[in-house]
Amino acid sequence: MKLLHALALSIALLVAAWVGLSIGLPTLQLNPWIGFVAWATFFAAGGGREALLKAGWAALAGVVLTACTMYAVGLAGGGLGALALLVALLAFVLVAMAEFPALAYTPAAFLGAATYFGATGDTFDKALFVVLTWLAGLAFGFMSESFGKRMTRAT
Repeated sequence: MKLLHALALSIALLVAAWVGLSIGLPTLQLNPWIGFVAWATFFAAGGGREALLKAGWAALAGVVLTACTMYAVGLAGGGLGALALLVALLAFVLVAMAEFPALAYTPAAFLGAATYFGATGDTFDKALFVVLTWLAGLAFGFMSESFGKRMTRAT
């Protein structure tokens, strides 16, 4: 089987599992779309074990820094001025942290931040669930790639 077809099949099967897990078990509080963003970021980072680290650390830093930023916005009164200033500072940090190799995948950092914002991130508890969902999405990306490669070798 061609690798593209094997990946398509593997991803389709795991998407069904992901939807069942993230929507079918709401007590887990896994967010379906955040998992898909993480999954896509895994492939955008090139796949493999390196992509887990590349997309993982930068995105997790993005989530945590965004949670801290929003906490600081609240401390500053929550107004538009504070929001604009502190989110601008966040953007600077998300880019500047690329100086450190483990945090150098800037798109993942911004996507991590975006998933926190998109999940109506307003608490550190929400950040935990965004992080857990992100890690699950990366794991599903890794599994889909691994299964796809195994199906290719099997033929």
